[in-house]
Amino acid sequence: MPKLDSRFLATKLASVVCVLAACSCATTTASPTSALEKAAMTESAPRTINDSLSAQQLNDRVLAWLLSVNDARDLFGPNVEKRTGLDLGVAPETPSVFRGVGELPEGWGYSLSSVNDKPSQKLHAVRFQMGRTSDGYADMTPVCVSLEHYRNALVAAGFKAFERPRIGGTEYRVFKNGKVSIRIELHGKTAALDEQLCVSRVYVTAVAPQG
Repeated sequence: MPKLDSRFLATKLASVVCVLAACSCATTTASPTSALEKAAMTESAPRTINDSLSAQQLNDRVLAWLLSVNDARDLFGPNVEKRTGLDLGVAPETPSVFRGVGELPEGWGYSLSSVNDKPSQKLHAVRFQMGRTSDGYADMTPVCVSLEHYRNALVAAGFKAFERPRIGGTEYRVFKNGKVSIRIELHGKTAALDEQLCVSRVYVTAVAPQG
C-alpha cells in the first residue's frame, strides 16, 4: 500500500490545526481521539528518522521515555527527543512547544507533541497518538500494541493502575506514582467494541520540579 502523501494532507488540514491544538489542551478527562485529530497528525512532512520505526519499536521508545519521567522538566522537547530518538522539531528558544510526526504501515501515522502551542503557556502535558485518516472505524491490526506492553512495565516501576469508565468506543487506563500521571486510551483491535484492545493514545503529565 502506498505511503501517506504528507504534503497533500498538510494542505487539506491546515485550517483545522489550530482548533485541534486548542481542544487537546483539556484535562485528563478529555474525549476520545477524533477523526480530525487523527488526520492532523500528517499536517507536516515527517522526517526520515520518524518513518523508520514499526509500531512496536515506536511504542518501545515512548515507554522507555515515560519510565524516565520524574517531573515536568522531562516533558520538555529536548529531553523527549533525547529519550525517544525522534525528531520533534524543537527550536532552542521554545523547548516547550514541539510536534513530531511520522508514518506507520497501511496508511497509519502518529504524533508526539506538547499540548500547548505557545511559548508563554506552561508546559503541563505531552501527548502521543496513532491514527489513520478514514471515514469509519480503522482496523488497528497493522499498528496494534497491547495495554500489557505498558501496564507490566509501569506497574513494575511502581505505578498504581486505575480504570475509568468507557466512553464511546474508547477504554481508559490511568497509571500514577505520585509525581507522574499517565492516561492510556485504547480502541478495539478490529472493531470498536472488540475485546482485544490496542493503545491509540498516551497522555502524560508531571509535577513541577522541587526546589
